[in-house]
This record gives sequence, structure tokens and C-alpha cells, in this order.
Amino acid sequence: MSSINDLKAQKYVEAESKRYESELKQMKTENERTYTSESKQKELELKKMRDDYDTRISNLKNEQERKLGEIRQKHTRGMAEEQTRLKQELENLKKVHGDQVEEIKISQQNELTEINESHQRTLDNAREKFMRENSKWKT
Repeated sequence: MSSINDLKAQKYVEAESKRYESELKQMKTENERTYTSESKQKELELKKMRDDYDTRISNLKNEQERKLGEIRQKHTRGMAEEQTRLKQELENLKKVHGDQVEEIKISQQNELTEINESHQRTLDNAREKFMRENSKWKT
């Protein structure tokens, strides 16, 4: 009887071992499926995050380039306006300088004319005086 009990016990142990191995295999398979599923899901999330990050970086870069373009245009306009203003200022200064030079020329010409006229009067007065004195001595 003991051999029957031993056989039963052995069959029971074998059945339990098979059941255990079957459960273990099933758990491994289930865990592998769960791991694969989770892994794929997390990979997709990671890919989405990378894509979002790349998109944000691209958008920021485009925005910075747009702003830089605007700043450059504003700077170029400011430089052109300043250049125009300076050119006008230079023309005004040249005109003022030319007017001042012309005014000085006219003033000097008038002064020379006055000096020549005064000199001529002095010569005429001296000639008259000489003629009067000369006529006194001749008479």
C-alpha cells in the first residue's frame, strides 16, 4: 500500500509540478506581454515628447528669426532715416557756410569800396588844398 501511496504521492507531485510550471509559463508569457505593451506605450509617449520638443524648438527658432528680421529692418530704417537727416544737415550747413562766405565777401567788397572812396576824397582834398596853396604862392 505504501507503494500505491508513493505512486499517488509521486503523481500528485508531478501534477503539482506541471501545474506550477504551467502557471509559471503563463505568468512569464503574461508578464512579457505586459512588458512589451508598456514598453511600446512608453516608447510612443517618448516619441511624442521628442516630437513636441522638436516642434517647440523649431517654433522658437522661427520666432527668434522673425524677431531678428524685424529688428534688422527697424535698424536699417533707422540708419536710412539718420543718413537722410545727416545729409540734409550737411546740405544746410554748406548752404549756411556759403551764405556766410558770400556775406563776408560783400562786406569786404563794401569796405574796400568805402576805403577807396575815402582815399579818393582824401586825395581830392589834398589836391584842392595843394592847388589853393600853390595859387597863393603864385600870386
